[in-house]
Amino acid sequence: MAPAKTRKEGSSDGQDGHPDYSLNMIDEDLIRSENDDKLTLYLFFLILAAAIAGFLFGYDTAVVGVALPLIGTDLGSELSSAQQEIVTAGTTIGAIFGSAILGSLSDKLGRKWSITIADLFFTVGAVLIACSYSLAQIIVGRVILGVGVGGAAVIAPMYITELAPTAVRGRCIGINALFIPVGQVVAAGIGAGVQKMKHGWRLLFALGVVPSMVQLCLMHWLPESPRVLILRGKKEEARQVMAKVYKNAPEAQIEFKLRVAEEYVAATTRLQREMTLSQRVHKLWTTKAYRRPIITVSGLQFFGQLCGFNALLYYAGTLFGLLGLSNPALGGLIPSGVNALFLIIGMSLVDRVGRRGLLVWFGPIMIAGLVWNIAAFHHLCEPTGGLLDTSYVYDKTAVGIVIGGIVLFTAGFGMTYSHLAWYQSEFLALEIRASGSAIATTTCWIANLIVSVSFLSELETLTPAGTYGLYLGFVVAGYIFVLFCYPESKGLSIDEIATVFHEGFGIKKSVEMRQAKAELRAKWAKEKDGGVHDSAKKAKETAHLEFAPRITRGFRDDNDNQA
Repeated sequence: MAPAKTRKEGSSDGQDGHPDYSLNMIDEDLIRSENDDKLTLYLFFLILAAAIAGFLFGYDTAVVGVALPLIGTDLGSELSSAQQEIVTAGTTIGAIFGSAILGSLSDKLGRKWSITIADLFFTVGAVLIACSYSLAQIIVGRVILGVGVGGAAVIAPMYITELAPTAVRGRCIGINALFIPVGQVVAAGIGAGVQKMKHGWRLLFALGVVPSMVQLCLMHWLPESPRVLILRGKKEEARQVMAKVYKNAPEAQIEFKLRVAEEYVAATTRLQREMTLSQRVHKLWTTKAYRRPIITVSGLQFFGQLCGFNALLYYAGTLFGLLGLSNPALGGLIPSGVNALFLIIGMSLVDRVGRRGLLVWFGPIMIAGLVWNIAAFHHLCEPTGGLLDTSYVYDKTAVGIVIGGIVLFTAGFGMTYSHLAWYQSEFLALEIRASGSAIATTTCWIANLIVSVSFLSELETLTPAGTYGLYLGFVVAGYIFVLFCYPESKGLSIDEIATVFHEGFGIKKSVEMRQAKAELRAKWAKEKDGGVHDSAKKAKETAHLEFAPRITRGFRDDNDNQA
């Protein structure tokens, strides 16, 4: 690893005349205080309150899969496959706009108020759908609901990313990701319980109002992100929030974390002050240090959607009905329940195995599950010409084999894409975090739209085996993408991760930085003098680990960093 140019030792750039090494720090403090790696009660409350957005996301995307078969002729006539696809796609279309608009405006509006606006869309959309008496009305309601889904999908993980300590950030973001399949399980469970209830589908959609109203009430106690507060010049409020999050950290460390955050906010204020919107967009795509992380997080979102899990989720009732299950909605609990179970396992491992580690080790499980599905559907559908036929009674053993393949595929998905796709904010430097997250989440919903409007048609044209063969191709392509374009972020602070993209996609650089940090932690742990909060001393010892140009911290022009 080539040493970077650093300030001369003893240079007095600090306001107090002492050497200022903060610009060379590679971590918020490198050595955590004793309680930084623990979730305090206050932080746990903040994360749970923010993660309700994840629950709403899961509930409102899954509820359509169990509600559509219950509508029957309530809207005048039975819904055709094309109409079901349009209703399902309504939320996705709204989510594209919600993620693009609310995500891009979250710096200006703030993370807290952006979530509040998303809740309002959730509430209005749910009420409108529950009161629908025409196909057009339900589609409009789904689009409005989708705006909330898209906004929540961008902002909730971003908010948690900016609050969580480095050591437990993966698990904190994972809580929001966990709430997504929890919402899906609840939707499937309630759907199974209202199968024989008249207008049960209206109750399913109406219940979506409850969590959005709960989160709206909790907003009073949620603070704004410290980085947004600094962006608005409210330094003292930012210090108070950090002091609550890092409850047992010494005052010196809180002050240091605040200084690091201020440095990154300075990059954003310069961006807003000195560049027009068109110039900022141009900068995103012509600066390699920005373009690479956006490609990384957008690529993971893209392949996470095209693997086919959400198609399985959205049309669970329809698919399991075709397979002959007496209660198709209960069958919908299979993918949502398995996903939730294995997401919990993945979330518990994410800060030890790492984000990239989970994808590399457990991605092949998805591949195996899809190969299984291809073979199982081919065998199952041989008597009906390769297609699923509702008038034919399929062999129960063959149906069980198909479900086994679905379970295996879903287990791999739960360990990987189900939650890792939402770690996107930690890969993006503050100055591009809002816009980059909006781009990645919009990519997610565009890919989701492609899947949701084509699944039933693909079953009829490509056959079930061919449809899962298509998904297999995307999963294999996604695995190759991860190997070459997805660096490990475990153990790096959110302000460090962006620096790995100075050298390609940072696969090797990430390893070097984490190894260097581990060596320094081991060294400092043995030292008896120079307390763990001696920031200047640690800054000097870590100066060689950082890059002098620091392109991602201030929009500095560098010829080597342009496209």
